[in-house]
Amino acid sequence: YIKNLNFSTTEDTLREVFSKHANHVLAVKIPQKTAPLRKGDASGITRTLSMGFGFVECDSEASMRKAIKALQGVVIDGHALELKRSTKIVAQKKSTVATPANTKNTKLMIRNVPFQATRKEILKLFGSFGQLKKVRLPKKFDGTHRGFAFVEFLTAQEALSAMNALSRTHLYGRHLVLEWASDKDDLDTLREKAKRDMVASEKPKNKKIRFQ
Repeated sequence: YIKNLNFSTTEDTLREVFSKHANHVLAVKIPQKTAPLRKGDASGITRTLSMGFGFVECDSEASMRKAIKALQGVVIDGHALELKRSTKIVAQKKSTVATPANTKNTKLMIRNVPFQATRKEILKLFGSFGQLKKVRLPKKFDGTHRGFAFVEFLTAQEALSAMNALSRTHLYGRHLVLEWASDKDDLDTLREKAKRDMVASEKPKNKKIRFQ
C-alpha cells in the first residue's frame, strides 16, 4: 500500500520503480476518481484523476519486504512515498483495457458516443495520445451520427495508451465504451450495439397520471 503519491504519478512509473527492487511485480493499481469540469469548460469532456494512493502486488513476501525497505521515504515526482504491507489483491482481471490479442492493432471502436458530440471533439480527445490516421463517425440519412465512432492511430502503442487512459472517460455525461476494432465489425452489428448503449444510458423517468 503506497500513500502520498503525486497526482501526476502513473501506474507505469510505479511499476518501473518497484521492478528495480522486487523480483517480479504482478500488478499495479492507482485508484481514480472523476475530475470536475473546469469553470467555463463547455466541451463536456471529463477526465479521471489519481486519488493519491496506490497498491503494488509483488510475487512473494520476500520481494514485498525488500521493496518496502528500499523505497520507504523515496521521493517520486516530488512526493516521499509512505509504504506499508496490505492484504489487498490487485492482480487485474482481464478486460478490454489491456493489450489486444493482435499486438499490432491500431484501431479502436468507441460506443455510446453522445449525439451532440462532433467528429472534431472525438479527434481532439483521442489526438492527444498520438498521431491519428483516421477518425470515422458514421452518419444516418438525416445527417446525425449513429452513436459510435472509429479511430485509427499510427502505432499500436498510441492506441493502447488511448484505450487505457480513456476507458473511464465521460463525454456529455455519457460513459464512452472503448473496444478494439476488427474487420468483423459490420454496420448492422454496430447499429444494434449503439442502440443498446443509448437505451441503457437513459435514466428512467417518473411518470405522473392526472385524473380529471
